[in-house]
Amino acid sequence: MNDRKPSKAVRKNISATVKFFDEAKGFGFVSPADGSPDAFVHISVLQNTSYHELREGMQILCDLADGDRGQQVVAIHEPEEDEEVAPASDIEITGVVTTYVPEHKYGFVTPDGGGEDVFIHTNMLERSDINPEELKLKTKVKCVVRMGLKGPIADSLEIL
Repeated sequence: MNDRKPSKAVRKNISATVKFFDEAKGFGFVSPADGSPDAFVHISVLQNTSYHELREGMQILCDLADGDRGQQVVAIHEPEEDEEVAPASDIEITGVVTTYVPEHKYGFVTPDGGGEDVFIHTNMLERSDINPEELKLKTKVKCVVRMGLKGPIADSLEIL
């Protein structure tokens, strides 16, 4: 049962910018373009859409409603065919798995060229068709990486 049902009228087709979204925690916030207060977004609204996650700075079209604790996203609309779903600022790196904690569902890749370690999460591994049991320390990988609030995050991964 979903206890996030709107208690008031739904405002439809509101353009918003993703301020923050934590895939591991399953929630985030968007900033509506109409100037209304930030709205809570739960990962459950991504179900039945082509979105796997929401990226910081991403533009979305959504429906908003007032909930018990303020405004919340109750639906996200699919982009038109000519719209880009996410900014094209991702980079591709190769590196080595230096940490992976299966019971906590996350780990890190150290890039070959140096720089900040890249966060990897089990959900991303599933999207990349990687069995988490295949991921061992010192495994050589290639990742598509984007910047998150706390540092680089892998959007996809390939074992080399």
